[in-house]
Amino acid sequence: MSNNPWVECFVKGEWIFETRFLIYSLGYCLLAYIGNTCQKSYFAEIKKDPKNAPDHRSFKAMIASRPTVIAATVHSVATSIISCGILITYYMQGTNKSWTTPGGINLLEVWQTVGLPISISYFLTDCYFYCLPRKDGLIFVHHIIMCLCHYPVVHNSGAVLSGAGNIEWVIWLSIIGYTSEVSTAVMNYRWYLINTLEENWIGFGITNTFVAASWAGRVVMFTYLLVKQIFPRKAEYVEQNQMLSYRVMVFGHAAIGMLSLHWCVVMLKPGFKNLFVFKKKKVKPIEEMTAGFSFAEEVSGGNKKEE
Repeated sequence: MSNNPWVECFVKGEWIFETRFLIYSLGYCLLAYIGNTCQKSYFAEIKKDPKNAPDHRSFKAMIASRPTVIAATVHSVATSIISCGILITYYMQGTNKSWTTPGGINLLEVWQTVGLPISISYFLTDCYFYCLPRKDGLIFVHHIIMCLCHYPVVHNSGAVLSGAGNIEWVIWLSIIGYTSEVSTAVMNYRWYLINTLEENWIGFGITNTFVAASWAGRVVMFTYLLVKQIFPRKAEYVEQNQMLSYRVMVFGHAAIGMLSLHWCVVMLKPGFKNLFVFKKKKVKPIEEMTAGFSFAEEVSGGNKKEE
């Protein structure tokens, strides 16, 4: 038996994760192809007849400005539903909690065989379709950290090592960390509002405030997991000779927490008033639109507002 959880998952995982990873990756590639095709078609229409350009608020125009949004939304919604659904199902059982439902469904296995393959396949394909072409270093680092930290959980042979003998705890840690994807799902809705609203709407303020609060909540959650869940278990990792797993876990939670703090600050930088009041965006020139989507721009609220 190897003492490396990454190696153990790959060698003894029976190709369950790898098979689903390939299937989901093909699905994300298909979504990326649809997005890129939509983008080429939209910009071709604009160049052909600039005076009668398609409505910039149309679904086609929005996909053209951000071809990866379909895959990003599928990923954030799917992982949010699965992670939150598993935790709600578990904690609603009262005092006699079990990771196996009365119907015989193992909730931890659902996360290992469905949730994580959906997510890790997205992160790696998004690196190819978004991070590298756009040279978005922060998002690239985020994706790689997520893959590195969560892959050892996809099979019990790796989870027993990465959890210092406690398989249930380390899978729970993975699941609860993914509840943070709720903020990404809502932020995509915020992006939709920014690109389609014509005037101020109270729903925008509510959505914007929720997104900002969720970024702050991510910082609190990752701090709690470090201080209350991970640091107290250091002795167990020393005993199991798993300090590499421990250091990766500490680094991963600290890094994602810091990135969440950074994006929270970026979002609040324009001022608290911008959280509650919507100002219509200027329509970008085609040269800027073809340059592609920027995650940092989305977090901050897009381009300059009209006076």
